[in-house]
Amino acid sequence: MYCTINDIQNIIPAQELINLTNDRVEIGTPVNMDIVNIAVQHADNLIDSALRAKYKLPLSFIPPLVTTLSADIAAYRIYLRRPLDIPEHIGKNYDKAILILDKISTGKMLLPLPDEYPDENIPKPPSVVLTNKTPNDKIFNDRFLGAFRHTI
Repeated sequence: MYCTINDIQNIIPAQELINLTNDRVEIGTPVNMDIVNIAVQHADNLIDSALRAKYKLPLSFIPPLVTTLSADIAAYRIYLRRPLDIPEHIGKNYDKAILILDKISTGKMLLPLPDEYPDENIPKPPSVVLTNKTPNDKIFNDRFLGAFRHTI
């Protein structure tokens, strides 16, 4: 898990989190951790999907940026249980998180890894490229192009 309940509680106040994760709230009702865990798992799956193309998973070091992205996405997912009540800043944080993940997956942005974890997380490109094409698969082969050389 890239974020914890504490990271989410830094975004959603405790009583609000109780209200969002429970359909019936009575005095002493705790946060429904099943709902929180499902939201965090969803966030982590989105993050892994974006990082998979550029980094080896699981990450050996979790940058604070990844924790923030996970918490923002999970908070939004929790608020989706009550879609009419999603605060504007929660929606904006979600949109920014998705934008950052897109930039990471396309290589326009790199994770801020400390010196102890340099590019070791970035997978190396393959040294051999395999193809199933042969010279006979060419549409414009030498014989075809040769016909045009004589017409000029």
